[in-house]
Amino acid sequence: MSKESLDIAWMIIAAAFVMSMQLGFCFLESGMVRAKNSINVAIKNLADFCVSAAIFWLVGFGIMFGSSQWGLFGSGFFFFQTDRDWWLAAFFIFQLVFCGTAITIISGAVAERMRFNAYLVITVFTSGLVYPFFGHWAWGGIIPGTESGWLAKLGFLDFAGSTVVHSTGGWVALAAVIIIGPRVGQLDSPERKIQGHNLTLAAAGVLVLWFGWIGFNGGSTLEFNNDVPKVIANTIISGAFGGVTAMLTAYFYYKQTRAAALMNGIIGGLVSITSCCNVVSAPSAALIGVAAGIICFYGMHLLEKMKIDDAVGAVSAHAFCGAWGTIAVALLGEPERWSTGLSRSDQLTAQLLGIATCFVWSFGTAYVFFKLLNKFTKLRVTEEEELAGLNVSEHGATTELIDLITEMDRQQRAGTFAKRVHVEPHTEVGQIAAEYNRVLNRIEEEFKKREIATQKARESQADAIRANEVKSDFLANMSHELRTPLGIIMGYVELIQEDLKDGEAMVQPEDLTTISNAGHHLLHLINGVLDISKIESGQMEVYPVSVDIKHLLKELKLTVQPLIKENNNSLLVEMSEGIDHLVADEVKLQQCLLNLLSNAAKFTKNGTITLRVYRKSWNNGIESFYFEVEDTGIGMNEAQTEMIFQAFTQADTSTTRKYGGTGLGLAITKSFCQIMGGDVTVTTEVGKGSCFKMRLPTNLEAQEEPVVLEVESTIAIK
Repeated sequence: MSKESLDIAWMIIAAAFVMSMQLGFCFLESGMVRAKNSINVAIKNLADFCVSAAIFWLVGFGIMFGSSQWGLFGSGFFFFQTDRDWWLAAFFIFQLVFCGTAITIISGAVAERMRFNAYLVITVFTSGLVYPFFGHWAWGGIIPGTESGWLAKLGFLDFAGSTVVHSTGGWVALAAVIIIGPRVGQLDSPERKIQGHNLTLAAAGVLVLWFGWIGFNGGSTLEFNNDVPKVIANTIISGAFGGVTAMLTAYFYYKQTRAAALMNGIIGGLVSITSCCNVVSAPSAALIGVAAGIICFYGMHLLEKMKIDDAVGAVSAHAFCGAWGTIAVALLGEPERWSTGLSRSDQLTAQLLGIATCFVWSFGTAYVFFKLLNKFTKLRVTEEEELAGLNVSEHGATTELIDLITEMDRQQRAGTFAKRVHVEPHTEVGQIAAEYNRVLNRIEEEFKKREIATQKARESQADAIRANEVKSDFLANMSHELRTPLGIIMGYVELIQEDLKDGEAMVQPEDLTTISNAGHHLLHLINGVLDISKIESGQMEVYPVSVDIKHLLKELKLTVQPLIKENNNSLLVEMSEGIDHLVADEVKLQQCLLNLLSNAAKFTKNGTITLRVYRKSWNNGIESFYFEVEDTGIGMNEAQTEMIFQAFTQADTSTTRKYGGTGLGLAITKSFCQIMGGDVTVTTEVGKGSCFKMRLPTNLEAQEEPVVLEVESTIAIK
């Protein structure tokens, strides 16, 4: 085999390697998106290669490699005839697959929200205009007998296309994602990112890309020479170090290994070495990969902070890392291999100029074109179509999994699960559907059991309500029945006591006193039970009237005076200035205050009992009345305080034996306060006394809780 034949064979084999990268991109991008968009991504990868290959054959190859016109574009080679020259035909094939690679970079970035027809227009625009024009500026003149493009004349070097192929595709992708905007829900929360549905497939895609890159860089020698092993070795080394660096960076950042970071780090390393793999040493290739891994990782974070949604990280891996690799030609390349005759600083200037030109041309023209195109035909699908998935909305394509999810969604929307989902036999999705139906069956069984239990609970509740009504009726009837004879007994006892004042009688006075006290005690107990019964049955009614506060306090002072003196106590009544009337149930208010004062008098000896009445005004306009009964009695501990307002209880049994009482007074007081829209609380300390604070609204409708209070000055009532 001749040298020329070997070179042609190597270019064709390398082209086959590069074409396999279409499969790699298809795997990578399909795996990195959600399942509902995977078919759309795969079809775009297939269609864009078809369209770009057609456009490149028609005009792209001629613009890029034809005879240069002023170093701006080529002429000739349009509708390229493949039988004119074997080497030229092999070169055309090799460059055609390069064009397809540049275009498919865009597919991943705009995934999950761009219309398919709009993407095809972008493919035509990029493969027919953006890519071949810049390609001519950098690579024009490769074909013998043609002149170089203007960038190549200035010494710009890009061996296999870090900038020409990858940055061009990356900058066009950046313009597209900026215009179409982020995916629905992607930027709503930093914790909940949209995840790819099949990272295993994506990882396989990266390996296929890595394999294809052997031809991408190795074939760029355009002949099978001594540089091929070096180029391929540098390519693999840079990709490996890019992956390792990105993986470690992600680990230190997230405290775990992230699959996307590793995959994009490998691609970033491969992209970066593409422009300089023929002019750097192996250690330099490793260093280029390390820097690429860092650039790729933080480039993705930069785009996220800028609210730019790149679905697969294409911009950071291809545009950013492509620019870095092009700079590395001047920074780490061996000058004797440049063949430009430039110093390192001059070479760096040429590289930076090429990078800037690529950005301005690729991003600028694409941005303007996409803006105009978006006015005539929307680049983005509707939100409903995006949520449904582009597989269905763009292609009418579906999968067993999507069908299952659709059926489940239909059930959810209808609110009924009576109809089970379809089970496709002998498939994984069919097994999921079968298990889902089993779960529905179990839920249905449990629901029926709960319905039975709920019905029984309702019946039990109804029985309890009826029993409570019977109890309330019984207590009410018993109280009414007992009140009459007790009233008669009390009347006769009082008559006998009057007769005893006039002479002797068989009944001793102390016996009659005992009978009278017992009767009063029993009557008080029955009244308390009756009140509790009415409260529990919901029959207690409130009769709000305008209460004269000063008059009420004077009557209370006279009423409780005997109780106060019984234990040698003194009573002090205080009231704020400006208080006249209160809208409340006067009978219940009076009973509450009597209960509190009686309670204080009973548990205090040789002390002071203070009744305070004041009003508090709040910043929201609400006013409340407060009645405080403070004593210097025995006080209570924390455990006693927790149960003091429960019916039929006192602080403990010893107080009942020592001081007497039924334990109903405070329970009734609290219930009455709550019925009138207020409440009662207590603060106490053992051995120092207690303070009961009763709050009532100024009227029965003002029940809001206060926020900030203003207390008026108090004066004593004489």
